[in-house]
Amino acid sequence: MGLTEGRFTEGLRDGAEPHWTRMTTHRFARELGDGTLDDAVAARYLVQDYAFVNSFVALLGSAIAAAPSMPSKREFAQFAAAVTADENDFFLRSFEALDIPEAVWRTPDLGPVTLDFIDMLEGAGRSRSYPHILSVLVAAEWSYLTWAKSCPATRPDRFWLAEWIELHAIPEFEAFVTWLREETDRVGAAADPETQALMAGNFRRMMALEEAFFDAAYGG
Repeated sequence: MGLTEGRFTEGLRDGAEPHWTRMTTHRFARELGDGTLDDAVAARYLVQDYAFVNSFVALLGSAIAAAPSMPSKREFAQFAAAVTADENDFFLRSFEALDIPEAVWRTPDLGPVTLDFIDMLEGAGRSRSYPHILSVLVAAEWSYLTWAKSCPATRPDRFWLAEWIELHAIPEFEAFVTWLREETDRVGAAADPETQALMAGNFRRMMALEEAFFDAAYGG
């Protein structure tokens, strides 16, 4: 049956309130969208975000391994290719434009929320559990699609703002998130109550971390 009478992922989202709404409508996302985000905030955010890209890519590798069918494996593999190519290139160009020394972005001082994020991603990967992995990934990617799609159509002048929005609003990313939700709906609806509760807990924890990560970009 899932968590609600509607889609399983809708139940996950509803169970993650108020963090879902706070994250997808966060000051960071609003200022990013209207082009008023301070460069120091953007730099702090990008350095910390890049710090767990390796853990995120490793989790995608775990998803490929755990996925039950070749079409599902292909979806994750194609997304991993985009993260390791287009997204990685974006980070490197942004660090250069923002005058962030290589030593800073290669070996940053990790904030508490970043460390918690890495622990969450690595824990999901170690679990080798497809439902566990899905619930973490769908929280991250669906929430990013949501705030990015709400940004104004006119992009900011600074490319490190404009392209970060665009990477999470392009049709290819939306198509992946649509598929990811459908896959999570399918797996979650068929899961036993204990697994469903685990997925719900993961999703809620991820959204609390996403909200705190945006907060941390302001140095608070």
